[in-house]
Amino acid sequence: MATETTPNESGEVSRRSVLKTSAALGMAVPAAGFLAACAGGGSDDKDGVAADNTNAENPFKVDGKKPLEVVVFKGGYGDDYAIAQEALYKAKFPESAIKHAGITDIRAEIGPRFQSKTPPDVLDNSGAQQINHADLANNGQYADLTPLLDAPSIDDPAKKVRDTLLGGVVELGTYNGKFNVLNYGFTLYAIWYSGSLFKEKGWTEPKTWTEMLALCEKIKAAGIAPWTYTGVHPYYLFDVLFTLAARHGGNDVVKNIDNLEANAWKHPSIKLALEAMVSLKTKGYILDGSEGLDHRQSQARFIKKDAAFIPVGSWLENEEKDLLAADPGFDLKCMIVPALDGSTNPNAVWAAPGEGFAVPQDAKNREGGMEYLRIMLSAKGREAFSAKTSSLTVVAGKSEGMPDTPGVRAVQEALKTTASAAYPFKFDEWYANASKGIIRPKLGEVMAGRLSPDEFITIAQKAADDIKADSSIQKQHRN
Repeated sequence: MATETTPNESGEVSRRSVLKTSAALGMAVPAAGFLAACAGGGSDDKDGVAADNTNAENPFKVDGKKPLEVVVFKGGYGDDYAIAQEALYKAKFPESAIKHAGITDIRAEIGPRFQSKTPPDVLDNSGAQQINHADLANNGQYADLTPLLDAPSIDDPAKKVRDTLLGGVVELGTYNGKFNVLNYGFTLYAIWYSGSLFKEKGWTEPKTWTEMLALCEKIKAAGIAPWTYTGVHPYYLFDVLFTLAARHGGNDVVKNIDNLEANAWKHPSIKLALEAMVSLKTKGYILDGSEGLDHRQSQARFIKKDAAFIPVGSWLENEEKDLLAADPGFDLKCMIVPALDGSTNPNAVWAAPGEGFAVPQDAKNREGGMEYLRIMLSAKGREAFSAKTSSLTVVAGKSEGMPDTPGVRAVQEALKTTASAAYPFKFDEWYANASKGIIRPKLGEVMAGRLSPDEFITIAQKAADDIKADSSIQKQHRN
């Protein structure tokens, strides 16, 4: 179902909105005259991509001689999968020159190109330094990908692409009634541990938070820190917070936060979840120095078995494949955050589409960009991704190329009992300035023991209320 929005009263992007977009792009604010020139975002003289869906071979009428530029975030998934998918495009259009870049700072490298209207044809806008999807979509700088949804699937031309996708993919990528972002990778957020370490010590996976705390005491007594996490990127802690809260009070606890419902952050389940997290700190169950570790450092300490548990997404096995290869007996396993006592929704799990791909409105080859995305969703495209990343795509019921590794088996096992209770979390993406500038850092302070749960809730609720009251901020809604 399409995402509902609350547009600006004028129907246009306000000067204040452009100021915020410039800040999101990490750029200096231009002079007023230039603001007037760029306030419309994408080029007004460009219509949407016209598709001929009777032509299953080339529905977007791609000019096979045009070059194609693909820029992807080189993070946990790496970029080998993209190089393999680009080869599929090249095989179909051999005269097309493909330019590839795998980068980590999307904002710094691609932000200026959006401002100068020279963006790449395909952009994987992900990572800690991504540009906020909502800002680009609201400013008309993303092309409408609806033609992609209505195009014939490469594998079965009798089916539209939209009919091959998991539920929620279209809704979560829709802004202002337009499908702008294809979230391509399906991510499970979980708590990871070493199966071999647990077997050696005689420990068993805890099923409740009470059991977790009891096990942490045993782990601590064995001279190992029970938990570590990346304090530099507190985003990873959202899994612990919201899964505890969603399991305790239901998935609507998270949905109401996304939808800016009144006092959503003040729900009792949020406070109980925060108090549970704080107990890990007060009981001495956190690896010393975790608050200063980035994601790779915390993951390295975990794989060295300095800590027994770490919260992170299902890209972990691929991102740390070199370290894990050095310890082939590690036996990577995962579990969902154990439920608090009294939980009403004990199977809730943060599992959702991610890794957002877009075709910029000012791309030189939008038709080629859409065809590239269609290839990504094909069996060969999925196989290239899964084989290189050990991760699933958002095509329903398909897992071509998935290797048989401990991490993959762990994810598949975890999803058997939880997939039907999965929830997304969109506040962080829809309202990135508040989330990244206020809520993420404050959650880190809670885990470091410098901020109480009540203080955090007050700050988070005020940030949400300020967004709701600001008419210049485009509002999003999910069902």
